[in-house]
Amino acid sequence: MTRRSIVAVISIFVHTVVVFAAMTADMWRPITEWPTPRSAMAYVADVPRPVRLVDIELPKPPRTQPTATAPAPGSPATTTQPIELAPTIAPSGISDETRREGTITRARLADVESNGGGVGPIGPPIAPPPAPPATQPPVRLSSGIRAPQRVVNVTPVYPAAARLTHVEGFVIIEATIDEKGNVARAQVLRSIPLLDEAALTAVRQWKFTPTLLNGVAVPIVMTVTVNFKLD
Repeated sequence: MTRRSIVAVISIFVHTVVVFAAMTADMWRPITEWPTPRSAMAYVADVPRPVRLVDIELPKPPRTQPTATAPAPGSPATTTQPIELAPTIAPSGISDETRREGTITRARLADVESNGGGVGPIGPPIAPPPAPPATQPPVRLSSGIRAPQRVVNVTPVYPAAARLTHVEGFVIIEATIDEKGNVARAQVLRSIPLLDEAALTAVRQWKFTPTLLNGVAVPIVMTVTVNFKLD
């Protein structure tokens, strides 16, 4: 054998001895140092508890109504007789008419009580108010409708910022005119930012003649133009 193989055999033998000693280290200790085995756990069933009759609550006897006992022989019998009320005598000085009115009042109170405490209908029933007329939607100005005439014209105020910046032009507004010729709604279709508010303020104050459709005044939607031009 070569020297290298001898060294390998000795190394394997030494490692085997060390591993065996490590695995059996507990066996080389004294018996006094061995671990104490754990005690086994046992399941103990519940012992049924005896039930005494004293612990059980007995049902209470039902209460008995006292019964009428017959009178003993020789004892006086008691009888119940209806009590008669004396007739009501009207005081002197009251006329027959006043008595009749009191009788009618009592009869009305009896009718109210028989109706469940409510007051019965008095007089003919009130007819419900008539339904409001249907609102006519606005129509757009077309060839078959005559355009309303402006009767009140309010000139728009030229804004100072537009004057300083020399802003001019046309602001086109879509206006809704009601049956009486008032401008109910206005919105800008063609805008010039510095002039829009002045144009809307002026158009909302304009007045027109009512627009007739088949002889009936109707609201109408039309476009108007507001011209801003510096002098």
